Amino acid sequence: MNKTMLCIEILQLLSAKNIMSKNELAEILETNPRNVIEYIKTLQDSGYDITSVRGKYGGYHLNKDSLLPTSKLSQKEIEAIQAGSVFLEHQSDFLEYRSYLKAISKVLSTNMEAYNTDIKIIDRYPLAMDKSELLKRYTILSEALTLFKKCEILYLSTKNKENAHIIHPYQIFVFNGAWIVLAWNETVHDYGYFKLNRIQSIRILSEKFTRLKTYQSSDFVDQYGMKQNGEYYQIKLELTDLYTVISERIYGKNQSITKLDEHKTILECSMQNKQIIQSFVLGFGSKAKVLEPQWLKEQIRDEAKKILGEEV
Repeated sequence: MNKTMLCIEILQLLSAKNIMSKNELAEILETNPRNVIEYIKTLQDSGYDITSVRGKYGGYHLNKDSLLPTSKLSQKEIEAIQAGSVFLEHQSDFLEYRSYLKAISKVLSTNMEAYNTDIKIIDRYPLAMDKSELLKRYTILSEALTLFKKCEILYLSTKNKENAHIIHPYQIFVFNGAWIVLAWNETVHDYGYFKLNRIQSIRILSEKFTRLKTYQSSDFVDQYGMKQNGEYYQIKLELTDLYTVISERIYGKNQSITKLDEHKTILECSMQNKQIIQSFVLGFGSKAKVLEPQWLKEQIRDEAKKILGEEV
């Protein structure tokens, strides 16, 4: 690959990530870090606004307002993206990762104004956290995931206790409006889900990790959410005047919706986590009647008594 092509790839990579070090660029481009310094100087001399950011997580930053030439994806690169997405979802090692990252960087480097729409996505209950802080954590975890670097985090548990963990980031995704990282927890020798907004502090360690050969993404995340988030339970609800609303979404596995008459609808599906199921049912208020299972009936009854201040 000649110098011009390498310079263009650097622009595309910097447009895809906020900051990249010379070593990261050299590893992806399969060249010497000294060459990266030379290519960056060439780009700067050509008028591109590329600055050097100091610090532990520093590197090169491209001003996105700079004029950036666009490039069309080849059919082979499109196929690589499609194949890579499937492969990453089901395999522990993605041998074509460099080609995949290069193709994705080209997509992100195009003029995205052509894709702007008037669609607005409004989160009814947004996280009580500044988006820049959430992005900072996401960026650090993404870099650690890309470079197979371990991270040390201080994590706030549901019991409001801070615990230190050494994690190996495997996958980052969104579930119920919250960003989550799936990682091997070296501290407890098991996989775990960590909400980014509960991470109190995070730093990338110099030590690298190797993904476990037994890891399969499909064992932990599917279209219904986090598969290791508790046992699945089959529930059956009778809902009043909610057919249209309930038909709009998929709430669990093997879902079926039966309209009994103008007012009554039966919802059946398998859902995880008793606490989440309880909150789901209570969200419908008196419009929901629990038919099955028995433990859910009792749990809803007891919770209603607690809400009213009555003894269980």
